[in-house]
Amino acid sequence: MLVGAWTAWWWIDSAVTCDQQDEYSYHGFCLMELQRRAESGDNPAQWAYGNYLAGIPPFDQAYDWHLKAMHGARIGLELRRSMDAYCDKVPGFDARTVESVMQRVVRTSPDAHLRLFQLYLSPPPCSAFSLDQASAQIPLLTQCAHLTLAEYFRAVERERYTLSAATRAAIRGNLDRCENELAHPPPEAPTVREFMPLQPNDIEALRRSLDKTAP
Repeated sequence: MLVGAWTAWWWIDSAVTCDQQDEYSYHGFCLMELQRRAESGDNPAQWAYGNYLAGIPPFDQAYDWHLKAMHGARIGLELRRSMDAYCDKVPGFDARTVESVMQRVVRTSPDAHLRLFQLYLSPPPCSAFSLDQASAQIPLLTQCAHLTLAEYFRAVERERYTLSAATRAAIRGNLDRCENELAHPPPEAPTVREFMPLQPNDIEALRRSLDKTAP
């Protein structure tokens, strides 16, 4: 009797605390609902369910769900950074495939250019790394990319890469966008953005990095 009561309480508690659970702590009703949504094709649920399964060896199921989520992506927000992390490490996430999916999505979701920018800065073993390709994404960005630009400048210095006049102009344009976003924060919208908020010193640091690349 006590076991049955405890089970019932645990089940009810899991249902009413869904908003306090995440993909690493789902249980009971919430876990079943997450699985149902993933199986019905809900893209965020597929990523989240894969994250949940990533804690359960041998991890193959997690990769399978993330693979489904990647190929089912339709908007920029459905392109997760784990795609970069898996690049050329996990079967199905070879650089060419990841790049192809992002290029498909960006045709109708321009905010996804930030994801391509990040992919082209991925360190080995990801073979997508290309400062030429990364540079080509900068004028296409639809948001301030302060964190990724900082990563870009580190790669530029490491590779002793020479910035073209057009790329330098595109960077200045993005920094102007950053200043505008700092003064007038854009409304909350379901678009790809950097994961940490912009700070005034971020812009100053990026302008100094740009000055250091002057020919």
